[in-house]
Amino acid sequence: MMRKVYVHARCELMPGDLEPDYRSLFSVMEARRMGRLLKRGVWTSAEALKQAGIDVPEAVVIGTDFGCIENSESFLKALKGLEDAPLRPTHFMQSTHNTIASLIAIRLGCHGYNATYSHRGRSYESALQDAATQIALGDIDNALVGWFDEMTPNLSASLLSQGIEPKEHALAVVLSANPEGALDILSF
Repeated sequence: MMRKVYVHARCELMPGDLEPDYRSLFSVMEARRMGRLLKRGVWTSAEALKQAGIDVPEAVVIGTDFGCIENSESFLKALKGLEDAPLRPTHFMQSTHNTIASLIAIRLGCHGYNATYSHRGRSYESALQDAATQIALGDIDNALVGWFDEMTPNLSASLLSQGIEPKEHALAVVLSANPEGALDILSF
């Protein structure tokens, strides 16, 4: 029997929103080494979990179309010699798509299921479907689901040339099988 899946919290940062005060989450040294998308991902996730009253979720499932594209571009420009700056290992390490989910899980101490979906245009839906299915089947009781993407001038221009509107996303949602305190029921 499939269980119902409930939405317990939602936290989103929209393009143009003021950046939150990250000092409660990161030391100055940590924040300096993190790109804007990683900081936004960790912050929205922490806020959503706080709203839901969950310290550590059983799963972290993230959707991202382009990952930490700013770090990827910086690393590739330095590699090609297009920037005067030396190659930075941080840009390389933070350029993969699963960096966001991994960082969130590590910071939370979540040793459960951790997945990243990078299905251009369907990443968030895939992450949401995965987490909801696991909850519905009884494999887990709750999950943190995120949708994180950033835009750079190069990526925006490329998307516009293909007729695609560039969009940034920093959204975290907490799903659970527990109906108590739920904001909504998820239909899928």
